Amino acid sequence: MRISIVSLKAGGSDEIWVGFELAEGDNICRESFLISTLAYTELGLLKGESDQEVYSAVERESNIYSAFKKGMYMLGFGACSSNMLVSKLRAKGFSTDVSRAAVERISLKGFLDENENARREAERCCQKLWGESRIRAKLCEGRYSHEAVEQALFFLEDSGVDFDANCKSLIDRRYLVIPTDRGEMQKLIAAVCRQGYTVSQIKSACGKLAAERKRNSIFE
Repeated sequence: MRISIVSLKAGGSDEIWVGFELAEGDNICRESFLISTLAYTELGLLKGESDQEVYSAVERESNIYSAFKKGMYMLGFGACSSNMLVSKLRAKGFSTDVSRAAVERISLKGFLDENENARREAERCCQKLWGESRIRAKLCEGRYSHEAVEQALFFLEDSGVDFDANCKSLIDRRYLVIPTDRGEMQKLIAAVCRQGYTVSQIKSACGKLAAERKRNSIFE
């Protein structure tokens, strides 16, 4: 098979259309691939006779570049983890290999910071008064790496987040009266556990809150 580059045309901003002609006997096929001008320069493309290696490299680069642009578009709707973005690209029909290469490129260019995104997500969860275990579960659900999850939780700790105090604030906001009935207290514990707090945190918070309310009622 004879492979030739027959055209090099400007696409959009910083893009090049590379046109190939593949001929075998009387059979001729023409294909075009859109790549970045940076890739065009790095590949050293010139019009004229080419080979299968160059054709394959341009085809792969075109796929990665397409996935890169789609990934950038997706990030416009909100930050996410690298793994989640890979999954979203795969759902759009890109191969795993191409999706990972595109996301790596997005990260290297500084458009996706896994650790920073995880920290921001953790902060949003804190504002909802979620406990540590629910925040961890939320980050894992977002497919953040183990390292990013741990760094996000360390960041909350270093920022002075007090989960015991948050637990107390959550109960104070949701319950005007701390139950004395065993069954009702078990319901409260179960509900607050689902927000990411431990049983010991909840019992301690309830005890402190009940004592505070009792003191306050004396001075009313």
